[in-house]
Amino acid sequence: MNHISQRNQLEIQLKSYKNFMPLCPADSLPKLVNEMMKIHCRLEKIREFTLEELVEKVDYQYETKQSKSNFKTV
Repeated sequence: MNHISQRNQLEIQLKSYKNFMPLCPADSLPKLVNEMMKIHCRLEKIREFTLEELVEKVDYQYETKQSKSNFKTV
């Protein structure tokens, strides 16, 4: 993955977060906005890159967490 493909993925993710905002519970809204700001800041940095920097390889990793609502103790 290079910075161009990362930018495209982040823009898609940001758009989906924006579409989810009206459905988001009020108590979770600050967390959602915080995540959106992180993505926005990263996009702003990527937009400042030159073409040489845009085609460089980007190391990335996904972090997945168990949802508390799906976790049940018996």
